[in-house]
Amino acid sequence: MKNYKRVTKVVLGLVALISVLIIACSKDFGDIILDDFDFDFSIEQPETSFVFESAKTLFSIVPEKEISTVHYYARYTTLKGKGYFMNMLGDTILENDTLNIIDKQWSYNYVAIDTGMHKINFIAWDSNAREKKLELLHYAKYASFSFLLNKGVNDFIINSKNPVNVTLLRDKETEYSDNNGEFEITYQIENGTGKLYLKEEAFDAGKPFNLPKGISEMGYLPDTLGEHRLIVTAKAPDGATLTEVLLLTVLNLGFTINATAASTQVELNTNLAVAIDLRTQDEESDVAYEITHSFSPTSEGAGTVRDQNGGVMDPGKYRPIIPNSYNFTFTSTELGKRTIFFDVRDSNGQIKQDSVEIEVANIPFTFSGNSESNSVFLNERTQLNFNIKSNGNTDNIDYNISYEIVEGNGKLAGMNGNTLQNSTGYPVELGNFSLFYFPESLGSHQITFIVTDNYGQEVGPVNIDLETKQNDFTVNITPSKTSEFANLPVNVIIDINEIPEGTNDTYEAFYSSGKNSSLRVNGTEYGPGEKFQLGPNNNNVVYTGTQAGQHDIVLSVESSANVTHTANTTITYDQVDFLFTGGSQKSDISVGEITSLNFNISESVGSSDYTMRYSMNGNALIRNENGIEVNAGNIYDVPKGNFNWSLQGTDESNITLTFYAQNDTGLEKVVPISIDVTPKNYNFSANSTQSQVYIGDVVDINFNITELGIGGDTYVMYFSSGSSNGSFEYQGDTYAAGESFGVPVGSFQGKYTGSSESNHNIEFTARSSSEVEKTAGVNIDYEKYEESFDFTVGQPSQDKYENQPFLLNVVTNATSGHDTSVIYQMTFEFADMNGGYINHRGKIYREGEVIPLEYGSVAMQFYPQIDESFTINFRVENSTGISQTASESILMLKKPRAAVKGEKHNIRCGGLNGCDYVVRIYTCFAANCSEAYNGATLQQVEVRIFNRNTSRWDTMLFNYNDARGSGVERYFELEEEPRENRLRYQDQPYEVRVFDSNGQWSEKATGNIIRV
Repeated sequence: MKNYKRVTKVVLGLVALISVLIIACSKDFGDIILDDFDFDFSIEQPETSFVFESAKTLFSIVPEKEISTVHYYARYTTLKGKGYFMNMLGDTILENDTLNIIDKQWSYNYVAIDTGMHKINFIAWDSNAREKKLELLHYAKYASFSFLLNKGVNDFIINSKNPVNVTLLRDKETEYSDNNGEFEITYQIENGTGKLYLKEEAFDAGKPFNLPKGISEMGYLPDTLGEHRLIVTAKAPDGATLTEVLLLTVLNLGFTINATAASTQVELNTNLAVAIDLRTQDEESDVAYEITHSFSPTSEGAGTVRDQNGGVMDPGKYRPIIPNSYNFTFTSTELGKRTIFFDVRDSNGQIKQDSVEIEVANIPFTFSGNSESNSVFLNERTQLNFNIKSNGNTDNIDYNISYEIVEGNGKLAGMNGNTLQNSTGYPVELGNFSLFYFPESLGSHQITFIVTDNYGQEVGPVNIDLETKQNDFTVNITPSKTSEFANLPVNVIIDINEIPEGTNDTYEAFYSSGKNSSLRVNGTEYGPGEKFQLGPNNNNVVYTGTQAGQHDIVLSVESSANVTHTANTTITYDQVDFLFTGGSQKSDISVGEITSLNFNISESVGSSDYTMRYSMNGNALIRNENGIEVNAGNIYDVPKGNFNWSLQGTDESNITLTFYAQNDTGLEKVVPISIDVTPKNYNFSANSTQSQVYIGDVVDINFNITELGIGGDTYVMYFSSGSSNGSFEYQGDTYAAGESFGVPVGSFQGKYTGSSESNHNIEFTARSSSEVEKTAGVNIDYEKYEESFDFTVGQPSQDKYENQPFLLNVVTNATSGHDTSVIYQMTFEFADMNGGYINHRGKIYREGEVIPLEYGSVAMQFYPQIDESFTINFRVENSTGISQTASESILMLKKPRAAVKGEKHNIRCGGLNGCDYVVRIYTCFAANCSEAYNGATLQQVEVRIFNRNTSRWDTMLFNYNDARGSGVERYFELEEEPRENRLRYQDQPYEVRVFDSNGQWSEKATGNIIRV
């Protein structure tokens, strides 16, 4: 260093030499003093020390007179605590050993090996048996140390080693029994699983391992996703322990999957390239991947996917794949659009998907056709020629032809004469082929043809038009008589002459006569307008007129060649007379009542069958003599003589009926009947079981319906409550005002619930199936229920720190009893600054948000986000509209504040060697000073500074009381060098924070070392 040290050594040496000479000269006087004198025995030792720390203890024996022949001895006994003494050479002094005292002022080091109060008895005696006792009290404690746990990245990747730094610094070095000086480390993991590594060595959770002091760069390998809680405990060699917690967010290793088809369309049975590109965030990762594919539910069919080696991939079955680019292929034998999903799953269970859309299209072909002749005779054969062409691969394609006759009638046949059915597919080959058509009707014929391949592709239609020549005929009708009585048959000849003769067409005919009649053909009766079959030449039929008068008969005949001709003749029929009477058993009935309708038909001449019909004004139910309902306007057979029908009144009305009877000759007689129908009646009442209740209470209401007269109606009911709001429950169903529901005859009960505060004037309306309405009302006064309550908020007496949650106890107590249907909710706001948020039942609530509150005593967590004290104003309101407020002041333990500057100073300047240089970190200076709050004191200072020599950050930890300086100037020296260029920290950036006795670190103060 400097020459000053060398000069000091010389001076001290001279002083020591003179002292030795003086002592040597005095030795001749030692034997002169022979008397017995007393002595004093004293011990000086620090009151406290650290475990395994060498605590220097000073012993002193001072005799009243120095006598050379008197010798001194000592020994010690430990009464409490574990420890031992060592001499200054490091030799252990055993308990109860007799120590021969040569130098009457000597020093031992006491080493405590457990914590707490140590009590030691020392005895000193001389060779004259004089004895002195002293009791030594000493308190031992663990030496403090600093333990920091940091993560190297914000987000950790699963199954990868992620950086975790462990910093262990001792505030004071002590001696240890094993002399290794390492820390014992254990850790646990919550909310996940993983393992810590130091280089390639793995350490299991819960099993101890050792780390040296300083910074250890470790790795954490998680094997589950989520937010892991890493809890690490460091145990110093002397037994002191600290625990740190690190929250680690573990994410999946990112990867991408891209699938791209070479085209969006491919032909049947043709391979289409599909590019698969799999990329991962970390190519060196041990994560494994699998791929599979599937078809979407909307896909029209499926297909075959092959990998890059041509191997068929089974849908839904995973197979291994490594990140790279691949060429897969797709082929299908089914037409339609496909959506193929490609799913990649990594070994962590993460799945990602991409898809391609492909349409499988047909192989195109053409289809054409024409007729050899476009004009033919009926049933004459004509040839139809066709052609199918395709330029694609048709090895696996079959073709079918089908047809439809759009116009005309005919028959289609194949080359071998087989008849082809309409709208039915028949196989055909590529190239030219022929079919044959036989027209079966006259006029225009149009046939459409369509060809379909076995993949459903259709081509067409191809239309072929034909014209068919027409056959003709003549028709005559001749009766055997021109007059007859009604209902008697007359023979008639119908003659059909074919043109040309022998065409053997079929004929369909019908007739009209303007009068009631029938025509019997081959034993079957036909009426006017009904069609029947005739043959060529003469046809014998029978005509019967059932209505008197002249029958002008017109016959219309249509041939199978669609040719129509008419013929006519006249037959006169004479009429037969009869008498028709009728009346009602009662002229006045009620709704639902039945009365008899009596009729009589008598003939004056001849014999005839009779029918009857009726018309009606009003509503009633009419039944015949067999009890079968008969409808107005319909005609029913009735007997001659007396017969009875019935009438039942269905609703209130004045019914007018007119009955019409008619005989076979068409003669009709009329009978009118009038009946009055009056409605059914009933009584209706309602009364409530309570007249004054709270909103939401249910009130039973009793009802009664009593029918008057014949009865038998059904009933519905509804209610109204004016401007009041409420609902009505009946047989488990709830109804709003105006909604109708069925009710029985007699007594029944319902429930009314009011939902508004007012006097509810409730009117119930009953309506019978006879449309008679009755009303009945009840009054119920609904009052609003209010639940008054007391509200208090309490907090624990524990110290409160920023970002450390504490419990708030919220108590609600109804003063007059609690209704379980009443709901409570709470809001809060801050009187000045926003202090944090509440976590209740796993959900976060911030200022102004509504918190559902359970009645009674509820504990919820408050998360403070500032270190300033603040006041929370709470407000609780229940569903009855009653609210209470309370305020709670929160005293926060404010974090310390770091005031820092870094400087490089020149010191000890002068002489030949120039200056020394020192780098200092100031934590207190004239302009500013680091500070602790709430009665706390500053304990430690952490300095993190960049080392320009190693290009990395160095971390240092100091006890705050070890700072140098005077007055407000407090600083820590980081380095001292005789040359400026050797300084590691000059001009470098630094980060500094301070730690207080409340256990809180300040925010980091940053800057750069400046030159002063």
